[in-house]
Amino acid sequence: MNIQLSISLLASDRAASLERCLDSLQPLLMQVPSELIIIFTGTDTQVRDIAARYTDQIIPFTWCNDFSKARNIGLNQARGEWFMYIDDDEWFEDTAEIRDFFLSGEYRKYHSACYKQRNYTDWAGIRHSDFHAFRMSRNSSGLRFINPIHEQMSPWKDPCKYFDDYVHHFGYVRDNVQYMVQTKVSRNIPMLLDDIQKHPLYIKNYIQLIQEYFVDKDWTNAEKYCRKGRTLKADVQERCWLQVSMGEILCKKGDAEQAICEIKTILEKEKTCELAKLNLYCRLITLYQEQEDPENILYYGQQFEKLLSYMDKNPHLWIQQALGNINESKIKNPDNLPIMRINCTDAALKLSDSRQAACFLKLLPWNEEHCMQKYYPLFDQWMTQYDTLLHDILEELPAGSPYIQFQKALVLDQEKEPNAKLKMFFFCLDETGSSYLQQQIIKETLFLGDGLDALVKKLDLDTWKLCTARLIDTLSLKVSIKIRNTIDVLRESSPIYGYWLSKLIYEKELIRGCLTGQNLMNALANYCQNSLQFYKEQYREEMFMDENHNLLPQDCQFVLLVSEGLKMIELMKLPEAIKSFRLALQYYPEMTGVLHEVIRLLVRYADNPIRSTEKEFLTLAGQMKEALNGMIEKRQFNEALSLVTQLSPLLPEDLDLLRMKQKILRQICG
Repeated sequence: MNIQLSISLLASDRAASLERCLDSLQPLLMQVPSELIIIFTGTDTQVRDIAARYTDQIIPFTWCNDFSKARNIGLNQARGEWFMYIDDDEWFEDTAEIRDFFLSGEYRKYHSACYKQRNYTDWAGIRHSDFHAFRMSRNSSGLRFINPIHEQMSPWKDPCKYFDDYVHHFGYVRDNVQYMVQTKVSRNIPMLLDDIQKHPLYIKNYIQLIQEYFVDKDWTNAEKYCRKGRTLKADVQERCWLQVSMGEILCKKGDAEQAICEIKTILEKEKTCELAKLNLYCRLITLYQEQEDPENILYYGQQFEKLLSYMDKNPHLWIQQALGNINESKIKNPDNLPIMRINCTDAALKLSDSRQAACFLKLLPWNEEHCMQKYYPLFDQWMTQYDTLLHDILEELPAGSPYIQFQKALVLDQEKEPNAKLKMFFFCLDETGSSYLQQQIIKETLFLGDGLDALVKKLDLDTWKLCTARLIDTLSLKVSIKIRNTIDVLRESSPIYGYWLSKLIYEKELIRGCLTGQNLMNALANYCQNSLQFYKEQYREEMFMDENHNLLPQDCQFVLLVSEGLKMIELMKLPEAIKSFRLALQYYPEMTGVLHEVIRLLVRYADNPIRSTEKEFLTLAGQMKEALNGMIEKRQFNEALSLVTQLSPLLPEDLDLLRMKQKILRQICG
């Protein structure tokens, strides 16, 4: 039996990633007549031991800053009809398509093949771009690797098979940019410059060098070698890659006018492929967005969508025209494409072009709720700015979108359809994870005054706490206090949820209500009561024993200390109360202003030991105030001043007395 496939890789001192790589190759090696060749470029014995478990063909290689030399060692050793290579920090998700390619005999129809490399930009494995890497070829006598860095097999021969099988690659995740710049870039740039001296017409060296300058953010040299590369003979892919890169470099340099001028010149006067045009249209839209030019944003947005539709109808063009990071994934990047379409929608709305606004809005991924959530605040701004335009457009957008359903619910007549609005709100809650939309639904339900008990059953406590905290922060104090009656009902059906909301409202009243005197003390007592009930609904009684207080949330510890302070006031132990309040501040600094006012009142109270609340004293004070009024009526102001001076220390909080004192002084001084 012939060897159909030779698989080769370079193994450096990366034991963990090598084992993952080889493990992903094992099914292919087992099912297809194949061989594995490992070029060992490192010194770690653990790496060699791992390699030895998968193959006997382990070839030592002393590293010499030339990837092609190392790769050619494996290629020269290969005996398979086809040759494939992979890096030791990559691993296949699945190799079924490649396996079937050989087992079915389909491989005899082709001269080369590409599998996908999925390059991630974050360690979570969420953001990535895919491109077809030329990693497989029929093993002919003229096949060899060229270039000391960013090596590639040559020659490329058609027909070429494009696989959907892909390898994972995290090598471009840059959580330590400085390290990457100092190591890879400082190593690669001199090697590329040296090779350009030896082969000044080899355009791929220029492309690789420009990429290195991109990593280094050296836009001056990136532009220099991009312009040099554009003077050389290049195939369609290479020419288009350089055109797109020139546009990006000029944007990075910050000269918007020059960037717009050169990009438009490329589009109008140079030969360029569809994929390059799409990239350049994106650049122009971004540049015109910065210049707040809605006419040009809309124009190039329309050109982009027409061309994108054409490409999707001719999918082979995505593969044929791709080179490196200029590919379909870049154009359809879910972090960028929706934003571009939103910018085009905004431009259309500014121009009062509802037809085009609807066209771009309909292209957004409404069925991908997790992608759309971040745009809801912007949509609400539009609803305020372009109310008439957008309400007509809503009817054209997908009815299944939670946001669209919410907007439609807002305009329902509650009296004609009393339950319809709540049903639509609840549908939205079932379909969204957007805390912004959840917050809006809670707000509207609170204002309805009905259905709140059913609503909270659809929300976990953490979501409820987050959304209501943000909501109460946005409402005026007057509106917040108005919804207390609704909350009283909620406390009966869902105590934890109700007490939390009451806690928030009393807290807002305390912080922003400018309360003083008895009003302040009453609000503080209500705040403590609701806060404690919120936590007592969740924790066992023993958690509130003194020795366990440190296990409670800090705002709960704050309330316990404030409650203790309020008890001390009732017992007329004012120094102890003040001490408790001051201790409480370290647990909840947000209430600093409130407690400072409480302490101020207590200090003033403590400075007036004569003050009493005994019935006899109050009766006597009332009689003295009556006498004072009589003196004022008889215009006996000097006698009245003498009496008010005696009475003021005894009744420092009496506002009637304060007003009379001022009246007397005005008469005497007038």
